[in-house]
Amino acid sequence: MNAGLHLSLFNIDGKTNYGFGPRLSFSYRPSENWAVKAAYARTNQYVHQLSQTYLSLPTDQWVPITGQFKPQNADKISIGAYWQSDNKVFGASAEGYWKVMRNLVDYRDEYYLQPPTEMWNAQLCSGKGTAKGIDFKIEKLYGKLTGHISYSLAWSDRTFPDKNGGLTFPARFDNRHTINILLNWNISDKVSLNAAWTGHSGNRFTLLPQVWESPGFGNSYTGDESPLKTMVNNYQLPFYHRLDLSCTMRNKRGYWTFGLFNAYCHMNTVAIRRTYNNANRPVFQKVKLLPIIPSISYTWQF
Repeated sequence: MNAGLHLSLFNIDGKTNYGFGPRLSFSYRPSENWAVKAAYARTNQYVHQLSQTYLSLPTDQWVPITGQFKPQNADKISIGAYWQSDNKVFGASAEGYWKVMRNLVDYRDEYYLQPPTEMWNAQLCSGKGTAKGIDFKIEKLYGKLTGHISYSLAWSDRTFPDKNGGLTFPARFDNRHTINILLNWNISDKVSLNAAWTGHSGNRFTLLPQVWESPGFGNSYTGDESPLKTMVNNYQLPFYHRLDLSCTMRNKRGYWTFGLFNAYCHMNTVAIRRTYNNANRPVFQKVKLLPIIPSISYTWQF
């Protein structure tokens, strides 16, 4: 058994917030090759992540806890089984978890209609969320060729009284299936090759599938469109996948790293936009970014 207590303090605007984080874990070995583990932990966070739900890009911003909002906290329970071969070369594991999150912060419905004289945090609302799933992994731990294959089945949702009409909706990263394959080949003491393939169900975002079109009056008025309100994160992007390759070459003072991001140049979809075709009819178009990107770096160790 391993037990502990974590105390954190965060001071802002003359107010000090604090949080207690108890930690408890158990490990039982019925044999030399098997282990069963269970754990509980509470975490606290004083900086909120804000993200737009219509674009799957790392354009998030982080803001500290202010005003009437409370620090985020989460309770997580996990239990898993772990196996290792007699020669310690191969291993496998399966682990399930359940996480409950409180005092999450997000933009409220139609936050952009707030008067400009209002404080910026008047655009925000507070809610809760859950995350649960099970992870599987098979790995090779020793030898010139090492690596692992892992699969995750997961769910994540959010509930905000002032968002989505108070109804529960899937979180942005509610990726149902995630697969990771990693290979490391140590050719010699100086040269190693690495390959990492990742694939997961597409991120969630809010797509406005319908609009209200105002009638036109002759040539003096062309009409206008107003989007109709819909469920938050009602659309899921296509399956995301890419392959990253790298080569590391070591010398006496450091090492060179040559890399290829998205080696087979799969253009993953990051958003869906509404536009018009040549017949002036509305259509949805996929927005794709990040082709193959080469890189080179040198790390000097001293």
